[in-house]
Amino acid sequence: MSGANESPLEYVSRVMRRLGARRVVFKLLANNDNSKQQIYFGSDFDVLRLIPHGDLVGETTKDKGLMYKASLKLSWIDIESDAPPSPAPGAQLIFYPRYPEVRMSGFLRGSALAPSKLMRPPTPEERSLRERSQRCLVLGICDDDTILAYSGVWDGRLARDANARIVSGKISKVATVFYELERPVQQGRILLLEKLSEIYHGGFIRSGRLNSAGTLVEYHAKNGAGYTLESLFGIVPNGRSEPDFHEWELKSHRSGAVTLMTPEPDSGTYRANLKKFLLEYGNCTDARRDFTGRHLIGIPNARSGLILRMEGYDSENNEVLDPNGGLTMRNAKGEVALAWTFNKILTHWSRKHAQTAYVAYKVEARDVNYYQFGPEVFLCSGADLGTFLKSMYEGVVYHDPGINMKLVDGEWKSKKRNQFRVAWKNIGDLYEVSERVLLSDFN
Repeated sequence: MSGANESPLEYVSRVMRRLGARRVVFKLLANNDNSKQQIYFGSDFDVLRLIPHGDLVGETTKDKGLMYKASLKLSWIDIESDAPPSPAPGAQLIFYPRYPEVRMSGFLRGSALAPSKLMRPPTPEERSLRERSQRCLVLGICDDDTILAYSGVWDGRLARDANARIVSGKISKVATVFYELERPVQQGRILLLEKLSEIYHGGFIRSGRLNSAGTLVEYHAKNGAGYTLESLFGIVPNGRSEPDFHEWELKSHRSGAVTLMTPEPDSGTYRANLKKFLLEYGNCTDARRDFTGRHLIGIPNARSGLILRMEGYDSENNEVLDPNGGLTMRNAKGEVALAWTFNKILTHWSRKHAQTAYVAYKVEARDVNYYQFGPEVFLCSGADLGTFLKSMYEGVVYHDPGINMKLVDGEWKSKKRNQFRVAWKNIGDLYEVSERVLLSDFN
């Protein structure tokens, strides 16, 4: 399987990286990991951040409560030939929030290279014989969200290599049940802090942003800190929800509230007719129309007259009950002004917030603003689903929109920014781990 100096895992990893994988993770499989019972991917919400997936779509079940499904771009590979990866178009993740539990299903159908014999449900005799045997599933995660998959045989060299590394304790564990040869979290953390330390010691930096072509241009608005920080990391603003740098999301912070995410609503008057929405619920003049102001769950907003509710959510058990529910703003007549489905909110949260670096900054007003980032940085990780839902319901996380239309040269120009924010003093409550680092001390 491998070269003279390579272990089976290292060889499979090298093959996957040659095919485009940027991360390679593996998991030992037990008897219950098969095509009928599905492959168990853990109980941690972080697996939804590790494994790239399509939109989460909820549906109710009779015995397991609400479950979410998300498509996967999974392809099986043959490590002994030059055969191209073979897609399994039915592959999907299934997430059961009640337990919580994540499983992979539909991973064999349609793929010529799928290891169907290795993944079939065992007979009672096979189950008994294989009680202490294992297979090793290796996944290669690519930049285009493709997942390369390979499985070793029962109690084969690959499984024995994986087991020995796990037992040694010298292997990096990620997302509850997966392992990784390298230590990406620590490696990414070091690279991030090295870059931020370099930026901090470089002093004040002129406000700017990268345009769509990746060219640095001046930025004159007051909210230039975030764009300037992103430009220093070569990040082009694009509204994507994926992390910014080596699995870390970057956010600049000075004082006040922190914007967590900016998903656009799925439905309501806002989606159907922005002009009508602003005229009915905004603050309007002849040249400008604005919709702003903090909206909290269950409390009427004095300015807009709208009430934000979490519909289809059981606050007592901290559980989503209705896949068609979500965050909904209604007027006094019960009409929907704007709404986000839980599908959209949870998809956005699952992709964006594995690890977040909140970077403090100072500002100097010259001909344009100049920013110095640091020395204080907060590294936060482990923002699970239950904590996020509860924080929204209790008003810790709230909707604070910045939506407007301006009359420019006789035409109305719109700007949409649906911000979900949290007060800085509460930011640590959203994460399992929050670490304060001073760049002045980092070497």
